[in-house]
Amino acid sequence: TAHSPREAERIRLALVEARELDLDPTRQTLGDYLRSWIAGLRDARVQRVRPRTLDHYALIVEKHIIPALGGYKLSAVTGRRVQAWIDADDAAPRTIRHHHAVLRRALNIAVRQHLLPWNPAAAVELPDVDADHADPMTLVEARALLTATAADRLGPLWRLALVTGMRSAELLGLSWDDVQGDSIEVRGQLLRRIDDAERELAKVEDRKPKGSWQLVRPKAARKVQRLALDPDTAAVMEAHRKRMGAERTATWRYHGLAFVTPEGEPLHATDVLKAFHAACKAAGIRERRFHDLRGTSATLLRADGVAEDTRMARLGHSTTMMARHYAQASEDQDRAAADGLGRALGG
Repeated sequence: TAHSPREAERIRLALVEARELDLDPTRQTLGDYLRSWIAGLRDARVQRVRPRTLDHYALIVEKHIIPALGGYKLSAVTGRRVQAWIDADDAAPRTIRHHHAVLRRALNIAVRQHLLPWNPAAAVELPDVDADHADPMTLVEARALLTATAADRLGPLWRLALVTGMRSAELLGLSWDDVQGDSIEVRGQLLRRIDDAERELAKVEDRKPKGSWQLVRPKAARKVQRLALDPDTAAVMEAHRKRMGAERTATWRYHGLAFVTPEGEPLHATDVLKAFHAACKAAGIRERRFHDLRGTSATLLRADGVAEDTRMARLGHSTTMMARHYAQASEDQDRAAADGLGRALGG
């Protein structure tokens, strides 16, 4: 609060200066602009970016873009300087492309707001990226995995991943309300949100940040409302439901999720990966990424003669090029695909 006309005028001028600095690309640095962009995305009442994606953006901005380009005035960020930054990045080609994509998206907004006449990140050369080859299991390996882990508390997770091809976050966010006998509905995915305050506190206390769990919409809408389960998988899930009920204690926390820790808490993706590697070892097969269970599902469906449109609809792919094919899949075709895959994997 101003106590005199002179102080009021000083405050007014300071506010004008701050506003002009925010709007003037010749005075605002790229670092200031990027931090303001991230803050705007976080504060938006209607979220335009998923929380985990936004955390990833913020990390790239602070660790990779600002140290190299953040000191330049926004208007002084040229294509040549962006190219030099790209060429000096010693990360893997795919990672470099991720770094570049964040800068390009942020500067696209600057162009729309008439802070820049064009996007200097739009016309740079990027390193080639080799195709990310999946490493699916053979049918023999998949059967070995299920046989070796049939009695494990996470055995049903591996089976459901193989049968449905669901993404890991979708599996970990699966609610018991979405499991209805011989079908399941994919309505959400489980993500962990770590805010800046928690991240800084974890650094001070020399520990991993805890964050908070959030259930958000799936990555892409599926073309079949419910995913069919073969009889053996449905039976495995029902047995798993009973086992989870028997595990509950007075201190057990119920979140309604199908796959949880022995204490009832949501599973962390890194712990799931460790358990999956242990399951591979127990089955006597080579370790894979958890995501390769999804690739295995796609491969086994194709080997079983399932049509491409049905495979894509079941896996929840949604690319512009294939959209016309996915729309043709029906729930009857999906059930036939599930039953065929279930028979191949065995009970």
